[in-house]
Amino acid sequence: MLFRLSGLCLVGMVLLGAAPPTYGQPADTTQLPEIAPREIEIRGERQVALPSLERQPLTGFTSPPSIPTVPPDHRPYTGSYDQPLEGLPERLPVPETASTSMDPTAEPARGYLEGGSGRYFRRFFEGRVGVPLSSQSQLSVHGAYTGTEADPNDDVAKADVRLTHTQDPVRLNAMAHGNVQRYALFGASPVGPTATQVPDRESYSAGGAVQLRHTDSAAPARAEVRYDQTQYTSLLAPGTGELTYDQQQLGLGGEATVPVPYRPHLSVQYQRSWLSNDAQTNTAFDVDATGTVSYSPSDPVSLEAGATLLAFDTPAQPTQPSAGSAEATFVAPAVNAEWRVAEGARLFLRNRPRLGETSLEHLYATNPYAQHAPSLRPTLETTNAEAGLTLTRGLVRLVAAAGYRYAPTYRYFALSAQGAYEGLHGVQYDAARFLEGRGEVALQGVEGVQASLGLTVQDGTLPDLDTSIPNVASVTADALLTLSFAEGDGFLKAYGQFHGPRDAGLNRSVRLDPYFSMDLEGAYAVGSDLELVARAEQLSIDAPTRWANYPQPVAALSVGLRLRW
Repeated sequence: MLFRLSGLCLVGMVLLGAAPPTYGQPADTTQLPEIAPREIEIRGERQVALPSLERQPLTGFTSPPSIPTVPPDHRPYTGSYDQPLEGLPERLPVPETASTSMDPTAEPARGYLEGGSGRYFRRFFEGRVGVPLSSQSQLSVHGAYTGTEADPNDDVAKADVRLTHTQDPVRLNAMAHGNVQRYALFGASPVGPTATQVPDRESYSAGGAVQLRHTDSAAPARAEVRYDQTQYTSLLAPGTGELTYDQQQLGLGGEATVPVPYRPHLSVQYQRSWLSNDAQTNTAFDVDATGTVSYSPSDPVSLEAGATLLAFDTPAQPTQPSAGSAEATFVAPAVNAEWRVAEGARLFLRNRPRLGETSLEHLYATNPYAQHAPSLRPTLETTNAEAGLTLTRGLVRLVAAAGYRYAPTYRYFALSAQGAYEGLHGVQYDAARFLEGRGEVALQGVEGVQASLGLTVQDGTLPDLDTSIPNVASVTADALLTLSFAEGDGFLKAYGQFHGPRDAGLNRSVRLDPYFSMDLEGAYAVGSDLELVARAEQLSIDAPTRWANYPQPVAALSVGLRLRW
């Protein structure tokens, strides 16, 4: 009992000691203001005044600009505005020239120069330099010389200058060229005592061309004018001296696509030719014009169809004015159809009528041993049809096709005689028909490597003469391989061709054996701007003979140096 009373007294004393003493002090009635008032009342007007800014006048203006007062009902003018020239301000001041260190560096001239020699006292020199005239213009100069003292003795020098200017979408190309050549007709045999030496043939050609091209893919167009002059001199009649034959050609060409439905396309090539024995009023001409429209009924199918006009008129025998002229005019269908049957597989069908070359230089480039002063009729093919399949699988592309060609006028070469010599190739013209099939396999998409192999089997006949076409092989093949190695320091190119047996003339008395020939070319960088070059041309077991009586030297080896900058 005593213990419980003592505990109660102890608790009461603790509670009394914790309570604040209020006796003897006045009560505190102070109230603190609210920090975040619930209502705010703003009375009066608030004005913000900024200092007015006036632009300082620029040097050269007649008066400083003023700050116009814009009325509240002003509306901007949306029509065209032309201010008279006299009302324009004076020319703005030209800024000071930038320091030399800040001037843009012009692209340096680039080019190369190479030369060398080898077997048969073969020599070659070639150089090219490209100079940028501006960011849009480029000047390029190229020259080359090759020569050999083996049969045939041959010297060729050529040069050309090109100027390119691009102002999108227009591109201008201008070109001038020249060519001089001398070679021996070493396969020509004298038929009488007056001819005792191997006849020579010399030529020169010069010309130029200007081309304008509109590069917009929606409406591509091209226009070109060209002039060429060629002269050939042959010593085939010792008693009468040299025989000279020359040709001048003026060509006009162009093509355009109209950006409308079906995309009409027109291509025209027209040429006038003056021959050495022609009167100025009796010139030769040829024209090749094609007009087509395009149609694509579905995404994998495309069709381009139209017509081609082919025509020519030229002297039948240039050395005999009384022989009259040879002329022809044909209109033939032009078709190009494609069908993408699957991914990487495409069927095609096309007919492309064409008119061959009529230039004297092209004829002798095809057969340097042709007769002097030949007729320059072109090959005219009204039917040049082909159908086939292109198949791409990974790195390999395959092409297989079959075709038919018919030419009312076809140029071919046949072994014959002229003047005091025999063993030259006459230039003749007849109707021709071809049945052919071809195949090609190519490697693609491999860095630093290109390779292709092609095979053609054909049957060419002259239906009016019921015989095969001379100098046309029934089987031909070609192969190409280019290889870059050693991180681009080395380069190798190999090209081979095969020609099957063929007759050299219409009488079939001379038949040429098949031959295979390969050309190799390689280069290796031995320094930052110096390369070692080597060539091995006409590698064959026997002397490759493309034209009867004119075998080419075997294994023409040469080495040299190439300097780049």
